Amino acid sequence: MTEPQRRFSKMATLEIDKREFDELLGKNLDKEKLIQEASFLGAHWHSINGNVCEVETYPNRPDLLSVEGLARAYRGFFDIKNGRTEYNVEKGHVQVKVDESVEDVRPHIGGAVVRGLELSEKKINGLIQLQEKMHETMGRRRDKLAIGLHDLSTVEAPFTYRAVEPEKVSFTPLEYDRDMQLGEILEEHGKGQDYAWILEDEDRYPVIEDAEGKVLSFPPIINNQLTEVDSGTQDVFIDVTGKDEDTVLKALNILTTALAERGGEIESVNVDGEKLPDLSPEKFSLDPEYFREVSGLDLERKEIMKRLEMMKYDAKAEENIQVEVPCYRNDVMHQYDLIEDIIIAHRYTNIEPEIPNVDLIGSQRDIEDTAEVVRDILSEAGAMEALTYIHNSRDNLTEKICREETNFVKVDNPLSEDYSALRDMITPSLLEVLKQNKHRAYPQEFFETGTVTELDDSYTGASNRKKTAYIKSGSNVDFTDAREKLQILERDLGLEIEVEADERPFFQDSRAGKILLDGEEIGFIGQFSEEVLENWKLGHPTAGFELDLEKVQEKLRK
Repeated sequence: MTEPQRRFSKMATLEIDKREFDELLGKNLDKEKLIQEASFLGAHWHSINGNVCEVETYPNRPDLLSVEGLARAYRGFFDIKNGRTEYNVEKGHVQVKVDESVEDVRPHIGGAVVRGLELSEKKINGLIQLQEKMHETMGRRRDKLAIGLHDLSTVEAPFTYRAVEPEKVSFTPLEYDRDMQLGEILEEHGKGQDYAWILEDEDRYPVIEDAEGKVLSFPPIINNQLTEVDSGTQDVFIDVTGKDEDTVLKALNILTTALAERGGEIESVNVDGEKLPDLSPEKFSLDPEYFREVSGLDLERKEIMKRLEMMKYDAKAEENIQVEVPCYRNDVMHQYDLIEDIIIAHRYTNIEPEIPNVDLIGSQRDIEDTAEVVRDILSEAGAMEALTYIHNSRDNLTEKICREETNFVKVDNPLSEDYSALRDMITPSLLEVLKQNKHRAYPQEFFETGTVTELDDSYTGASNRKKTAYIKSGSNVDFTDAREKLQILERDLGLEIEVEADERPFFQDSRAGKILLDGEEIGFIGQFSEEVLENWKLGHPTAGFELDLEKVQEKLRK
């Protein structure tokens, strides 16, 4: 069983056919224009050899991961056809019933039907490329979302999405000619071996079945050979499953509209009473004066609206500009995102650079000097440094670490649950690192010196602070291991630290303490409770500590 070394979105490289792109675009663009100007949109045309183009796209624009999506975006960017593309959704009769058994395994599913397709081998390869690139980027190697494409004519609706015992369901997976149980697929099939890590802690596995009990898909692993899409397929059923509902639904919109760009007719699917896909636009209000202030560009209202339409938005003039965002854009969350797109349409090359009128000499802050010293000390003491995001999930910061909602910033309308809060402590991030490295040798010890955000009375309502956290896990690990590393920090920093017995909801009783420096609390230390270990699916005793480096820095100054 293998697990990815990296679990974050990265740039994706596509191979597309130039003739196909030009046909969808409605215009023949020369090589020089594509390489030099088209890259401003966020898709870099690295090479064009005959009809084969290599295009690299940024992870924030998964709608550009197909020739259909690229052509749609460039129709606006090159002023061929501006404004938001309207997609009609006919009422369909396919239903998907969601069983409660998937709630703790892979809880979310979206579905759509696209009919009347004419699929050549080239078009199918492009569709598979889109599917796999979305798996790798937006889907975090299928962990966050997985996509299934099925020939609808081979199965009977309604469909059921449920979790089953591995030995009780079997089907013939793609590229095989015999039935296999779900456990066999994970052990023997190439895709099963690649993605078994996603389901390694589960007793039941998710499947999608039709009205006759035939399996369509075993997400996020493999589809049934029965439903394979080929050149004879006219009607396609799309399923998207995952752990975050917003991400699943946005991915469904990207796939569905890409097929609609090929002339397919979209039909709705009833998923547990909800009509999908929802292709309605998201609405924003843009203040033209705010745009001018942020961008430095003195554009008239009509010019701003024109550039929005070139980026495939609809724009309507009222007191502010009312903007409708296409259903396939998952990256627009604020006026800033609209402003960035206006500047892209305006072209960066049309902006006159100015030297800022400031005369300052930069230097590293004292707290960063202290952080570097702490990193060196803990690294030399045998711990491995981790680098994690300041964003975290609310669940990680509360339920999984057994505490009530406290002094952390909550993100409105997050792109996913993983980014629904700004952490106020680093320890949950290190517990997640341990969880992702369970397959590696023990004992394991990690530390991180990073930024947290805490609510306060400042005019922004929150401030960043620098903290250091340490964690160790192994069969013989206890409170003493964390205390020893804390003593090394104490000695090498020249501090006199005290540890006083205390209670923390995430530590064992009588194995927890608060860390004091000159009588002031600067952190906590302890051995994690069984409940916390269970929540993170950790099988070994684990201990750690966390320090507020800002408070340490204050003491070092004196």
